[in-house]
Amino acid sequence: MITKPIIPLFVVIPLLLVVLVIYIIGIVQREDKTLYKILGVIRIIAIVVLAFLVNLRIMDKKYNATIEMKNLDVLFVVDTTISMWAEDYNGKNERMEGVQADAEYIIDELSGSNFGLIRFDNRGQILAPFTQDHETVKDAFSTIKMPDRYYAKGSSLNNSYEELKELLDSSNKKAGRMTVLFFISDGETTDGSALMSFKELEPLIDAGAVLGYGTEDGGKMKDTYGGYIQDYETGKDAISKIDEESLKKIAGEMDIDYIHMNSTANVKYLVESIKNGSSLTVEKADSVSYEDTYYIYAAILLALLVLEVVLFIRRGKL
Repeated sequence: MITKPIIPLFVVIPLLLVVLVIYIIGIVQREDKTLYKILGVIRIIAIVVLAFLVNLRIMDKKYNATIEMKNLDVLFVVDTTISMWAEDYNGKNERMEGVQADAEYIIDELSGSNFGLIRFDNRGQILAPFTQDHETVKDAFSTIKMPDRYYAKGSSLNNSYEELKELLDSSNKKAGRMTVLFFISDGETTDGSALMSFKELEPLIDAGAVLGYGTEDGGKMKDTYGGYIQDYETGKDAISKIDEESLKKIAGEMDIDYIHMNSTANVKYLVESIKNGSSLTVEKADSVSYEDTYYIYAAILLALLVLEVVLFIRRGKL
């Protein structure tokens, strides 16, 4: 069971509490029989609780459902070094903000695939092995936060290699699967290391792209301690610039496209091509689906609201 609130809880809870208190005070102060007051308080509490449950949008997880699946294993490899929070995506937005939006688009468009997620900064980390549970992968993306500048020790694209090969190997062991890679980075290497070859991975990848984020002019990066990160050599705000040469080199070695990203629209043609090249199967496997339950609470809430209207018409008060 998971929840996906329609309106943020920090907004809804105070609002419902205010409504509850105002109505209870009104009921207690009116001239009426004690029994009517008690019933009135019970009704308004029930209405508020049901309204909260409807907004909470409780969803049940359904396992082993028979669903239509794509024969795709889609792997995201995401650079999570500090530079990926530079403010030069589609204007002055953070690069990672663009990554989150673009990845969500890809997941939604390729729904029915298996998805995996690797992040890398000082080291690589598998956040989600291949799974049919799309919400788990989206939740894994949401856990990606800007690293502390005292934790950061310089960046290198090499740090993703071992985890990347591990998941590509696992995908290639499955019969009839098409392995798709989206390698996401600004290409910067700041730890002094030389870029290793990714050529060995080329036979393991059927489609995908290296997605490059950032601009030649570059962008500043906000510090988690306030202000912007400083360049200690100049004393000015540090500027991160995209290294397209490194990104294109990796794309060429893995024989996939290179796409410079400043809008989700940049990757749409590739996603459509991958979707059209995939095949569908009806499977009952370790799939996970989600079923809304809010309509149950909404029906009861509607019935109580109708009752309140009837009582108001008959008695002239709630």
